[in-house]
Amino acid sequence: MNLLHSENVNSCGIVRPWVAYVGPFAFPNGGAAARRILGVSKSMQAAGFDVKVACGQVGNAGHTSEWFEGIEVFSLAERTSEHLPRLLKHMTYFFMGSKTVAWLDSLEYKPQTLILYSGYSPYLLNLLPWARRNRVHLVFDAVEWYDPHSFLGWLSPYQINIELAMRLLLPRVGHVLSISHFLHHYYLARGCQSLLMPPTLDVTAIVWRTEGRATKSPLKLVYAGSPGRKDLLNSIVEAVLRMRSNGHVLRLSVAGIAVKEAGDYPAVRNRAPEEVALGVDFVGMLSHEASMALVREADFSLLLRQDARYSRAGFPTKFVESFAVGTPVIANLTSDLAHYLKEGETGFICAGSSPEDMEIALTRALTITNEQHSRMRARCRTLATEAFDYRTLAAPLSKFLPSAQI
Repeated sequence: MNLLHSENVNSCGIVRPWVAYVGPFAFPNGGAAARRILGVSKSMQAAGFDVKVACGQVGNAGHTSEWFEGIEVFSLAERTSEHLPRLLKHMTYFFMGSKTVAWLDSLEYKPQTLILYSGYSPYLLNLLPWARRNRVHLVFDAVEWYDPHSFLGWLSPYQINIELAMRLLLPRVGHVLSISHFLHHYYLARGCQSLLMPPTLDVTAIVWRTEGRATKSPLKLVYAGSPGRKDLLNSIVEAVLRMRSNGHVLRLSVAGIAVKEAGDYPAVRNRAPEEVALGVDFVGMLSHEASMALVREADFSLLLRQDARYSRAGFPTKFVESFAVGTPVIANLTSDLAHYLKEGETGFICAGSSPEDMEIALTRALTITNEQHSRMRARCRTLATEAFDYRTLAAPLSKFLPSAQI
C-alpha cells in the first residue's frame, strides 16, 4: 500500500487535495531546475497546498520517499541513460514519462493538480490522457524555449520534441506557469491560462551584505554558474582582461569553470597564463552555498547573453540570487531584466552583449563611492524581497490553482 494513503486522509476520513510536481529533473540537488521547483513548491505551501515532488533521478528503491524542507520527494528513475553518448541519451528521452504514470496509477488517492516541469513531448503524451482519465488538473511549468544551434538543428529529434510540446501540446494543457513575459504573452495569445512566475526563493533566509565596496581595493567581480551556450562568458573575461591591461584595478572570480577548462575560451587561450591569472580566478565547481557566498562578497556580478529566443523566454536564476545577497548586477537587458536592473540603482546596463559593451559598463562601475554602492546593495535586496521571495507568489497561486487548495 502506498504511504500516500495515510498521509492524505484526515481524522474524519476526508481525502485532502494535494499537488504532484513531476518531471525528469533531479531534486533537491539539481541546480537551477531544482531551485525553481523548490521556490514554486514553497509558494504553494505558503498558499495552503500540500506538495509532493516526483522526479526523474535514481534514488531509493521502489516508491519509498524522502523529505526535504517539508516536501516529500519520490525518485522514479526516469533518467538512467545519462552515461550514454549524447545522441543515444536524447533518444532515450522519448520513452520517458511511463514510470511517472505508473507511480501515479499506484496511488490510492490521486493528486488534484499535476505540475510538469520539463519532460516536454514524451511526458505530455503520457500525462495528457492520464490527467483527462483521472480528472486531474494538469499544469506545465514553462521556464525556457531553446533555439536550435543551426539550421539543421530544426530537424533534430530533440528540437522537434521541443517545438511539438511548446507549439501544439501546451495549448492542449491549457494552464501554464510562465517564468517570463515572453512565455506569458505567447500562451495567453494561444488561449491558455498563464500565471507569470519569475524564479523565487526564500529571501529572508539568505544572508546579505550591506557594506559598499572598499574604494581603494580592486573592484571585485563574479560570474557564477554553468555558462553552456547561454552565457557569453568569453566576452566577460575578454572585457575584464582588456581593462586590466589598460591599468584599471579589478578582478573577476569565475565559479563553475576550472583552470584546465578555461583554456577553451579564446580570451584565455590567446593570452599568457600569467596575464590571465592577474585578472581572473577560475575557482571551479562550488557547492551552491559556497557559490552564493562568493557572489555576496563580490561588488558586482556579471552576465551577458545574446538577444535570442532562449534569452527572451528564460529568466536567469543567478540574477535573482545576486539581488538576494545584495550584489548589484552588470548585464545587458534580456528576458525580463529591464523590470529590475536599473542604471545606477541596482547595477549597470550594457548596451549590448559584446566585450566593448561590458567594458563601458565596468568603467562606470569603477567610479561609484562606498555610499553609492551601499545604496545599490540595499535596493537590490529590497527588490528581491518584493519580487522574488516565494511568499509574494502565494496569493496568485492560490487563485491559479483553486482545485488543489486544502
